[in-house]
Amino acid sequence: MADENDETNSGEERAEEPETTSEDSEVHASMTSRWEENAKAVKAEQETHKEKFARLKAFFRGYWARKKWTLPLTILAVILIVLGVPFTRYKVLGLFLKHDAGISVLDSVTGRPVSGATVAVGSQSAETDAAGLATLHVPVGPHHFSVSKHYYKSGGGDVTVKLFGSQSPARVKLVATGRQVPVKVVDEITGKGLANVEIKVLDITARTDKDGKATVALPTKSSTLKANFSLSGYNDTTASIAVTDQTVSANTFKLTPAGKLYFLSNQSGTIDVVKTNLDGSDRQTVLAGTGKEDPNSTSLLASRDWKYLALLSNRSGTQSIYLINTSNDNVTNIDSGSATTSFNLIGWSDDTFVYQALHSNVSSWQSGAQTLRSYDAANSKLYNIDQTTGQGAQDAYVFTSFGFVNLVGNKVVYGLYWTMGGSNSDIINGKTNSIWSVFPDGSGKKDLQDIALSGIPWYTSLYAVPTDPNTLDIQSTVQLQPNSYYTYANGSVTQSTDLNDSTFSQAQQSAKTYLLSPSGRQALWSDIRDNKHVLFVGNGSGQAGKQIGVPDDYVPYGWYTDKYLLVTIGGSELYILPADGGKSPQKITDYYKPQLIYRGYGGAYGGV
Repeated sequence: MADENDETNSGEERAEEPETTSEDSEVHASMTSRWEENAKAVKAEQETHKEKFARLKAFFRGYWARKKWTLPLTILAVILIVLGVPFTRYKVLGLFLKHDAGISVLDSVTGRPVSGATVAVGSQSAETDAAGLATLHVPVGPHHFSVSKHYYKSGGGDVTVKLFGSQSPARVKLVATGRQVPVKVVDEITGKGLANVEIKVLDITARTDKDGKATVALPTKSSTLKANFSLSGYNDTTASIAVTDQTVSANTFKLTPAGKLYFLSNQSGTIDVVKTNLDGSDRQTVLAGTGKEDPNSTSLLASRDWKYLALLSNRSGTQSIYLINTSNDNVTNIDSGSATTSFNLIGWSDDTFVYQALHSNVSSWQSGAQTLRSYDAANSKLYNIDQTTGQGAQDAYVFTSFGFVNLVGNKVVYGLYWTMGGSNSDIINGKTNSIWSVFPDGSGKKDLQDIALSGIPWYTSLYAVPTDPNTLDIQSTVQLQPNSYYTYANGSVTQSTDLNDSTFSQAQQSAKTYLLSPSGRQALWSDIRDNKHVLFVGNGSGQAGKQIGVPDDYVPYGWYTDKYLLVTIGGSELYILPADGGKSPQKITDYYKPQLIYRGYGGAYGGV
C-alpha cells in the first residue's frame, strides 16, 4: 500500500511540473549572459579603480618623497592661480603685502601744492609735505582716501596700490574757503628761496616748496596775522602776514642762518668779548672787560668751525691766554703770563691752539727762553712742542731762536737758527740751523733740513713766506755767506734753484693771507688791484681763484661754514656775504679791530 501511495504521489508530482518550452530556455540563457557581462563589467571597473588607486598612491609616495621641491611648486601654482584673478589677487595679497601710496594735493585755483593737509586711508593718515605730497604705507589693492585742511573744503578720491612697478601719485584738488595768500621765504644772506620752511598761522601749517614759495589759505576776517617761520639750521622768525591773494613784497620773509659770531668790542668802554647772530641781532656780552686790557696786545682768534676762541688779554694785569668754548661760553685760562712772560699767538689747527711763550727772565745762554706750545681744547691738554737752547756763559755764548712758525696743513712747520752773543767765541762753529715739522700735539717731530754753519758768523736767520696754503718759501741767512733758499711742500723741504734775493723780496711784498674754509676745500684771499683789495675764492690750494665782485675795499676776515664769507671794511666794520658772491655784503656789526695783525695766517679767523 505504501509503495503504491508513493508511486501515486510521485506520479502526481511529476504531473504538476510545468513543461519547459524553447522560448523559456532562450530567455534564461539571455539573462544568464547579461548577468555574466555585468559581473565582468563590475569586476573590470573594480580592477580599474584598484589600478587608479595604486597609481595615485604611488604618486603621493613619490610626491612626499620629493617634498623639498614638490611642496614649493604646489604653493607657487596655487599663488599663480590666485594672482591670475584680480579680485582674489588683491584680497589675498593685501593681507600681507603693503606698498607706498602717494597722494598729491593741489590748490584748485592756483595749482600750487597744498602742504599741511591731512590725507587718510582707513585708520592711517599723513600730512602733505612742501610739495603737497603725502605718502602712506597701505595694503596693495584699491583704497578710498580723504583729504582735509583748515580753510579748504574736504576732498578725496580713489587709488589702487599696484603689486608691481612704480605708480604716479593720485592727484586731488582742494577748493579753498579762505584767502589764498602767496608767501615766499628766503635766506637773509644769500637771498635765495628756502625749501621746507614751516609756516604756522593760527592753527594752520604750511611748508615752502623748493623755490621757497607757499600758498597759505587764511581766514578773511583780519588784514594781517602773526606767523612763525622755522627751518632746521636757521633762527626762528615771527612776522605779520598780509592777508591778500596778491603777490606783495610784505609777504617775502627772511630767515637768518643759525649760529653766533664772536668779536671784540669796546662799545662799553672796556674791551669785551661779544657775540651776535649772523645778522647782528641778539647782541650779548660773553666776557666783560676788566679795564686792565692792553689795547695794543688784546686779540681774539676763532677756530675755523667757531667752536673755540683764543683770547690774548691782560684781564688780570698780566698777559694770559684764555679759551672760550662757544657751546656754553665757558672761559678757561690756558696759560698765565707774568711780568717776565709774554705770548705770541700762532693759530688754530683744528681744535688745537698753537702759540709761543717768551720768557725774559731766562738768560740767552740758558735753554727755554722761548717755548713752542699747544693746547688741545677738546681734551683740555697742554703740550710743550719745542724750546730754544743756549750754550756757554755770560761772556761767550750761543743760543737758538724760532725764525718762523707756520701752520701748514695738519703740521706745525718752524725754523730754529743760531745767534752768537758775548765776546768772540768759536762755540757756534759747526752748529746747524734746522727746519722742523711736528703735529700740533708734539708728536711726529721731524728734522726736515739742516743748514750747516761754517766759520764764526755773529748772526744767522730763517724767514718763511707762505706762497699758498700748502707751501712755504724759506730764506736762510748766514753772515758773510750768500743767502740760500728752500721750499716746504708736501711734508718735505727741498733747496730751491728758482729763488734768489730779488724773487724772495717780491714774494714777501706780494704775500697773501689765505683763509681756509672749515672743510679746507676752499680758500679766501685778497689781492691789491689799483690800490684796493679785491676778494677771491678758490680751492684749498689757493688756486682757481674766482673774483668776488663786491664794491669798495673789503678785506678777508674769515668764513662761517663753507657757505658764507666774513669781510671787513673801514678797519672796524664786519660784513657777511654768500661764498659765491651772489649778493652784496650785509653789515653785521662794528667791532674793535685788534692792533696785532697775523699776516699769512690761515689757521682761523679774526687775525687780519
